[in-house]
Amino acid sequence: MHSPTLRSIALVGALVAVIHANTAFVNAAPDDLPPHPSPSSKCYCQPTDPCWPNDATWSALNTAVGGRLIPTKPAAYECHDPHYDAAKCQEIQKGYHFDYWRHKQPGAVEQTNWEVFNYRSCRGFNQTEPCYQGAVPLYSVNVTNVQDVQHAVRFAAKNNIRLVIKNTGHDYLGRSIGVSSLNVWVHHLKKIALDDNFVPEGAPRRTPGQGAIILDPGVIWQEAYAAANEHNVTVVGGAHPTVGTSGGYCQGGGHSPLSPRHGLCVDNVLQYKVVTADGQLRVANAYKNKDLFWALRGGGGSTFGVIVEAVYKTHPAITEFSYAGYRIGFNGTEARRKVYTSFLSQQLAWGAAGYSGYSYFQLEGLMFYYMFPGVGSTVVNSTMSAFLKEIASIPNITIEGEAVSAGSFWEAFGPLVTNNTEPTSGSNTILGSRLIPKANFEDAAGISQLVDVMMEAQDDLGKLMGPAGATVLGHLVAGGQVSKGNSRETSVLPAWRKALFHVVVAAFWPDTAHPGAPQYMGEKITATTQRFRDISPGSGAYFNEADPNEPDWQEAFFGSNYPRLRAIKRKLDPRGVFVCHNCVGSEDWNKELTCRL
Repeated sequence: MHSPTLRSIALVGALVAVIHANTAFVNAAPDDLPPHPSPSSKCYCQPTDPCWPNDATWSALNTAVGGRLIPTKPAAYECHDPHYDAAKCQEIQKGYHFDYWRHKQPGAVEQTNWEVFNYRSCRGFNQTEPCYQGAVPLYSVNVTNVQDVQHAVRFAAKNNIRLVIKNTGHDYLGRSIGVSSLNVWVHHLKKIALDDNFVPEGAPRRTPGQGAIILDPGVIWQEAYAAANEHNVTVVGGAHPTVGTSGGYCQGGGHSPLSPRHGLCVDNVLQYKVVTADGQLRVANAYKNKDLFWALRGGGGSTFGVIVEAVYKTHPAITEFSYAGYRIGFNGTEARRKVYTSFLSQQLAWGAAGYSGYSYFQLEGLMFYYMFPGVGSTVVNSTMSAFLKEIASIPNITIEGEAVSAGSFWEAFGPLVTNNTEPTSGSNTILGSRLIPKANFEDAAGISQLVDVMMEAQDDLGKLMGPAGATVLGHLVAGGQVSKGNSRETSVLPAWRKALFHVVVAAFWPDTAHPGAPQYMGEKITATTQRFRDISPGSGAYFNEADPNEPDWQEAFFGSNYPRLRAIKRKLDPRGVFVCHNCVGSEDWNKELTCRL
């Protein structure tokens, strides 16, 4: 049996052999790498640069992290020649379009357009199509403890290599992937604890304790909700069950089905433990590292450090909970306008009552799933009746759905849990979004204007992708307690405090599309999103579900908080160990995020 050191050398040697023998795999050929001047401290090292770490250096890192340095391959690697393996490819095809499978692959993210670099990638199942590394990291550290994170961060800083962080890869801005990078893969850190009397470190004596859930960075919301339910408490988290709890979701703001009742995720953070750019483990809360704590609550993920523990406030269990799911069918432009107008006219009152929900505005229908914490189905039916009665008189209208009582948030959350038989990821996706202020819902003129813009956006999307793609997504996740939060205490975009509705548009395209499709689709989504920007001056966009080509992104994502965030970034990470697309400080870097400007 080989010693750990020999196994480490063998592992790294095998990868280096692949690098030299198959440049298509690692995408390290000179014409594939971003152009930049001769290697210098202004640019991250690339595999073809003299500064790239040698075999012994990589082997030392592998030894330091217990042999868990992974040569990282694209998810579809074994489906392409010359690496084709029929049995492995069959398994890849079974999981390729499912998020639970992609989370387990260090080289996969949910939106595959982010796996492309210089028009090259390794996607799909065409055996004869070349397989390039693209933007997939060259190495991943399968983290099992805080020390592994520290080793990875220090290695990247010392050797001038780009560092990325991945739990699930559930990200619409490509922040968990990067060309020629080292990936800190935290997916297997799964500890969950609940504390009824949590007191932040450094708090004064006699500071009263409060209920809290303590989460490792690999935990997803489905797991956190189940644990909270067993403890008879609730916690503010994401609507998608496989979103990570501790990464970009909360650091970017974090809207939730419970936000109108309990605020955004950032409003519920009690403490973080984070490895910063110098490799140090720091505690950030209201008493220690206050600037860092402020920045982590709204300044975005992959920017200020690697979260290794998040502590969130818990709330008493909601013992009476209802939800309603409906599909309203209609024909014609006038009927569509009437249904949209009636539905949007309800949002101000529903948000004020602490209700929340998700809606799909389609050409021939409106679908929505709403949650009603603290009320029974009788109250929900009464709430729904005014809206349903108003639209029932529209010719050829169809109404399907019901209101259901649930014993807890966890029970109501069940219908939102993705069925593993339905594909949910592994596609090319780009979003655009806007936070629509409450003021737009306060009179008939504002609602009429919003309906006009929604229908114009549907026309745009229909021309781009056909009728099936002409969908606008609505989220009632603001108002209520979100409006009462104080953005001076967190770095979240201040526009959240005046918002009521979060609107999203999306474009999709196949892997076989023209290489220019991503740019073309991106331009169209930016233009469509501009319609919503025009009716909401002074508002902004939810960072985690935004247009990657957002104009004036500093203002749109961070607002008046940006200057302070940028100053904290410069202080904590002057060398740029953490860099990501449209993240704080990224304007100092080129488009490929490989060289400082």
